[in-house]
Amino acid sequence: MHLPRGAVLLFVGLILAGFAALSFPGSNRIVEGAVTDANGPVADAIVRWQGTSNCTRTDSQGRYRLLGAIRARALIAAKPGHPIVVGSARQPNLHLQPIPQNDNDEYAWIDPSPNPRQPLQCGNCHGQIHDEWSRSAHGNSATNRKFLHLFAGTDGASAPSKTWNLLEEHPLGSGVCAACHAPTLTSPDLDYDVRLARGVHAHGVHCDYCHKIADAPTDKLGTRFGRDGYRLARPHGNEQIFFGPLDDAVRAGESFVYAPFYKESRYCASCHEGVVFGVHVYGTYSEWLESPARRQGQQCQDCHMAPTGKMTNLAPGQGGIERDPRTLASHGFPGGTSEMLKKCLEVKSTATRRGKEVIVMVTTQARNVGHRVPTGFIDRHLVLVVEALNERGRQVQLSAGPELPPRAGPTLAGRPGWIFGKQHLDVRGRPVPFWQTAHAMLDTRLAPDDADVRTFKFAQDAADIRVRLVYRRFWAEVAAPRGWTDNDVVIHDQTIARESFHEPMIGRVSFHDRRDLAWFTNAHRHRCFSRRQDFDTVGTHSTSYPLDPSNVTSKKMSASHDRQV
Repeated sequence: MHLPRGAVLLFVGLILAGFAALSFPGSNRIVEGAVTDANGPVADAIVRWQGTSNCTRTDSQGRYRLLGAIRARALIAAKPGHPIVVGSARQPNLHLQPIPQNDNDEYAWIDPSPNPRQPLQCGNCHGQIHDEWSRSAHGNSATNRKFLHLFAGTDGASAPSKTWNLLEEHPLGSGVCAACHAPTLTSPDLDYDVRLARGVHAHGVHCDYCHKIADAPTDKLGTRFGRDGYRLARPHGNEQIFFGPLDDAVRAGESFVYAPFYKESRYCASCHEGVVFGVHVYGTYSEWLESPARRQGQQCQDCHMAPTGKMTNLAPGQGGIERDPRTLASHGFPGGTSEMLKKCLEVKSTATRRGKEVIVMVTTQARNVGHRVPTGFIDRHLVLVVEALNERGRQVQLSAGPELPPRAGPTLAGRPGWIFGKQHLDVRGRPVPFWQTAHAMLDTRLAPDDADVRTFKFAQDAADIRVRLVYRRFWAEVAAPRGWTDNDVVIHDQTIARESFHEPMIGRVSFHDRRDLAWFTNAHRHRCFSRRQDFDTVGTHSTSYPLDPSNVTSKKMSASHDRQV
């Protein structure tokens, strides 16, 4: 039997509609309700079907209309300053309670480690997050061997050093270190010896501490550090409360508070900005404030907590729900790693043969980064090393350009190169700890997007040019005696063979008047321009010069042609 075409289409349409109804029950239904608190209607509260992008905000009367009731998802309402509440399509009116205003100094911190006998411990439910965090600098901030060496002159396995030893040289500074490295450590006698941290306190910057931060004010930033710069909200009694960036996190027996500043750079600032003993030791937050990244709306978390794309459930099998992996932050907190540095540092090198010289120009630039490079701990630095070898593989002497000073270490001192770093130096030009008085402070780090150009000249027998950029967390004189063989991290290593050398060009430059011509002649004699815009290619007077990389530079470049002292 043949059905009319219209009947067939109607039949197919009914089947598809049935499938849609099964797959998306109630998806065309509009849920209407209101969000209130003790004072009445709550405006600008977020109402969402949990784990979805289907959400709206309440109007000035606390009312909302939300399309698409989803039976398998809870209806959620969130507003900063209130625990997240749960409703449903049948219970669309949601009432918010305030968070406790009094912080509990007697609160017992929750240990992050997995332990089946302690069901509340973080790692039992959040296994993937715990694995990331436990390998991070935050998870090891109180037990890191290198930190303990600088804190007490030893990591416990070696004899104490008398130098680069905070407790020996400036014991009153221990509380400053503990405020960030062991923020939950208590010390009745106020000595805050991080080596004595035990239990949950030895886990450094741990889960429960981070998620008890109710606010991160910036009004006293730089003079209050770590725990002293945050406002905590630790609950009383058997209550439990956590703060975080999700506006739909709920689980029976616990309260969660939506805190959007967890995705803002100011959340990181209390430990990543500080003037200690009169020295601007940590300046990452203030660097970000001045960066192009901030003007573009980027936050610290965008790079240092970027989702891995591998996690889809925060607590699988423990009340967690499947989510878009792009919404779940990583807790590995990568910083000065080889991978991160290679992403943000760009090194370009050219070699030009001109007469009896080989002129090497190296451009180093920090891109796609929200702070200076390096940043963080004051001793971190980059070492640019430029070497020329003849056909026999022997070093060719530098005829002009900067040389590395003794603080580059015995293996590199005197070689052609440059140090990018915040350098806290004594009268002899040697680095000293930030807790000691310095004779000079040099900040030669790379600013975001600014290109730093260095010019080096070698004799004509240079056959190969090798350019390296090495990242160091500590000065060579600190790392070597302590056996820290992992201190040098090679970011860039390039060899320019003789066949790739450029040959000089003859260029024609024109000027508007004789004063410009006289200036150019003088600038060429000193091999520098004050800025690229100081000459124009259209004018009435002209002359010709051999143009090579050493002729067109800046005052910043020409100043670098001296030894770095």
